[in-house]
Amino acid sequence: MCVIDGDAAVRDSLSTLMSLNGVDVTGFASGADFLSCCGVTPIHCVVCEAELPDITGLELFIRFKPLYPHSRFALLMSRSNRPALEMARSAGVDAVFCKPLVNRRLRDFVRRTPLPEVDLR
Repeated sequence: MCVIDGDAAVRDSLSTLMSLNGVDVTGFASGADFLSCCGVTPIHCVVCEAELPDITGLELFIRFKPLYPHSRFALLMSRSNRPALEMARSAGVDAVFCKPLVNRRLRDFVRRTPLPEVDLR
């Protein structure tokens, strides 16, 4: 699993959470760092902040998905943003999580458990 977030504290806490649940995690601080490993190593799941220092999470998804069509991809949003959510859904993003995260839902996503739709009301 890969966690991509420009905030080191968020990246480290997500990585620790997943590691404690038996998931191997690699963290990246930017989209460029993440893309440099694409095509080199298998990636089954990505959790990515919607606003990275160098690229949006949606732009990263669009570049990533052709390389790994069977991988799951989730976006993390800091605030409710219906237009961004709709764009992510139409692009094919598997899940969108709003911060603060509910750890159980994130664990379920990583473990490939189907998730209910996100309600941004």
